[in-house]
Amino acid sequence: MSQQAPVPFWKGPTVEQIAKVARVGVATVDRVLNHRAGVREQTRLKVLAALDKLRQDLANGTATLQIKLFCDSGETFNTTLAEAQETVNSSTPGVLVEGHYAPSNSVDPAAFADRVQADGASADGVIVVCREHPAINRAVRALCRRGIPVVCLTTDLPNSGRSAYVGNDQYAAGSVAGLLIGNALARQKAKILLVTSMAFRCQQEREMGFRRVLRAEFPHLKIDERMGSDDRPQTTAEQLMRYFSKHDYPAAIYNVAGANRGVAQAIGTIPGEQRPVFVGHELTGHTRAMLESGVMDYVLSHDFVGEVSAAVRWIRGAREGARAAPAFTRVLVHTRYNCD
Repeated sequence: MSQQAPVPFWKGPTVEQIAKVARVGVATVDRVLNHRAGVREQTRLKVLAALDKLRQDLANGTATLQIKLFCDSGETFNTTLAEAQETVNSSTPGVLVEGHYAPSNSVDPAAFADRVQADGASADGVIVVCREHPAINRAVRALCRRGIPVVCLTTDLPNSGRSAYVGNDQYAAGSVAGLLIGNALARQKAKILLVTSMAFRCQQEREMGFRRVLRAEFPHLKIDERMGSDDRPQTTAEQLMRYFSKHDYPAAIYNVAGANRGVAQAIGTIPGEQRPVFVGHELTGHTRAMLESGVMDYVLSHDFVGEVSAAVRWIRGAREGARAAPAFTRVLVHTRYNCD
């Protein structure tokens, strides 16, 4: 009597584990693993990346690095960063990033700082995107004193004692904006409107770089006013339209903050021949559409997924004894022709 071959024993991750990392349903994972139709290619690749990540985790036999991410920013930035976090979680072995996102226009900095300190205390590392505020600096210092690596992402907190900064040289980004606007305008006297919002270090550094380039290379261009917004599209649009009703239209608008949709909405009320050059930050679904429609001329951005991955790598390295400062990431310039 012939012996039957033993049934192979599956030692890989479970369908439930794959579904959790890929952020899809178990039925979708089952379809992908069994090569059945009805799954979009992008989703299929996400499931396979999660499977590969979990297999590597099992093969390495090491504990998963638990990282907390705290983001105080505009709604669109939060959404884009959350998508980057999801991509990193589904593809990077040995790490799980858990995000907490709060809209900057409704954040209580003291309460936000308390959450950073309390939740971050149980993490292997912390990533923060936060405004400069004494309470937040205090929370970061407290975590660092406990030996928990804290990485600032996109916007720095130089007075907090943070462990590292990952992101653009924002002074250089503002300088690039000044060069783009200066080269786009005629060599004659003109006024520029600067839009800012809250006490984020990145905004301050962008403004400093922008002003330096105007002074040094385009002295005929003057910043007419520094308008503060609350990072809400509707109220930003209303503020700008009130400004337009009382002043001449600016030759250019540089938005160092969020609410690009609000700026675009206000620009839409300006006659076409008087439309200002519009430069802002962060390539998202909204700014991509603005570039393609022609209401926005340039978007300065960065690689969200690449920067979250770099922050994760730095935290892992720091826990293993490496402390070299990360290099600045690239400032990316997008137009309607390269915004995919």
